Amino acid sequence: MNERPHIVSIVFNKIEGDSRVIKTAQAAVNMGCSATIIGVTSATHIERLEIEGVSAVRIPNYSKHLSKLRLWGAGNKDLRLLVGGFMGSAVNEIVSLRPSLIHSHDMSGIKIGAGARTALLAGGSSVPWIHDLHEYVAGLTGELAEAYMPICLAWEREYLHKADHLFTVSDALAEVTQHSYGLSVAPTVIYNTPNARAFSSTGENVREKIGIAPETPLVVFVGGATPLRGCDTIVEAIAKLPDVHLAFVSQGKYVDDLVKRAGELGMGGRFHIHPYVSSDQVTSFIRSADVGIHGLVHYPNAEVALPNKLFEYLHARLPVVVSDVASMKAFIEKHDVGTVFSASDVDSCVSAIRDALSRKDELKSRISNELLERFSWEQQERAIQRVYKSLLDAPRSLPSDIVRDMAIQAEKLDTILFETLLSRALSEVSTKMAIDQDVKGKKASKAAKVVSQAATRAPANKGRFSRIASVAAQDGLGPAVRIIASGVRRRVVPR
Repeated sequence: MNERPHIVSIVFNKIEGDSRVIKTAQAAVNMGCSATIIGVTSATHIERLEIEGVSAVRIPNYSKHLSKLRLWGAGNKDLRLLVGGFMGSAVNEIVSLRPSLIHSHDMSGIKIGAGARTALLAGGSSVPWIHDLHEYVAGLTGELAEAYMPICLAWEREYLHKADHLFTVSDALAEVTQHSYGLSVAPTVIYNTPNARAFSSTGENVREKIGIAPETPLVVFVGGATPLRGCDTIVEAIAKLPDVHLAFVSQGKYVDDLVKRAGELGMGGRFHIHPYVSSDQVTSFIRSADVGIHGLVHYPNAEVALPNKLFEYLHARLPVVVSDVASMKAFIEKHDVGTVFSASDVDSCVSAIRDALSRKDELKSRISNELLERFSWEQQERAIQRVYKSLLDAPRSLPSDIVRDMAIQAEKLDTILFETLLSRALSEVSTKMAIDQDVKGKKASKAAKVVSQAATRAPANKGRFSRIASVAAQDGLGPAVRIIASGVRRRVVPR
């Protein structure tokens, strides 16, 4: 009897709460495959568990180790170190799982997926690789853009062409990705939609939970609240609609700040907070509201987004009020299931909410069963399974000696680049610490111990790094740093 195909998904987060990753892995299970998700844990040991019916392996986050070396924290976040350190354990784990197909997710996942594919080739296995683009990396803003954009764009340039298939979240992002990287085929769009079968017209609902009468107009916002999602505009708009109540199914510090702002606006009694509910309960829970709302502000990533809350509102059969970012606006206007306001414009938001409430029944009538079926997870799952089946059924020969040798050399180069980067970073941090002959006793010993541990912990660092550790332990950091620095100068590899 043939062994079931094993699909291994990769995401650089804790997995829990990432409904797209979990549901995609469940799609593999539903077609008769084995599935495992590789993710990250804050624990110090590898965790093996089950998440929503799918096997998961969580690898310790390398940030703790980097933090001890003062290489991770405020103002010091090099994603190459974080992901590179994580890959040492993650790639070994992926190879040991003997995948039939690799499916990597999101900005950081592309590097890990590429590394796993290379390791498998080096070991004589040719395994198809899918990468799923969750974000428009070139359109990021704020801290994410500063810390991650250059590195993640470089990874996309290097690796997107090497994937066997690409998925993404919206038509606009598929189009811009194809154009930006000169792809012969656009990524397949898998929308972030809810499971239609999960909807229930009975059970708990938001109106009853917060104690709002059936005849009171109720606007609902679902999901993570941030300034980029225009939540302040929404709160200020509701403040100008004295008969309307607002419910946030959300939580966190920013939500607490919004509650304070609502109090200042004199509408605190009309602003209700309910904590998150599980992803499969969202549409049923919010069904008793009158309107769903999302207020993304203008920035490049927002323009190509079709957020899951848009589809959750529709599956709850709620008219939708959205800001005029490009993809959401086009969707609402095409299907005529809501109203649109100018992003960040409070008065425009007030008008859009008022219009949606006054035409609630008319707009709701256009949320047809056909529309919900097209934008249901069941439909997305079928598309995923078609791609999986196509790649799994395609004949694949063992990699040639030349391909294996190239993969082995690529692995070696990746290791050298990571060691060089880590050496340089250690050198810079040690210099900043200004540990010299005036620093003695426990502080110097502790600092030397940290460098010693860093130098000897990774198996790949035996040799030069063990000499660094020995010098650090015996003679202090000064001589050790000089070895690190000399090693960096000798081993920099052009990229």
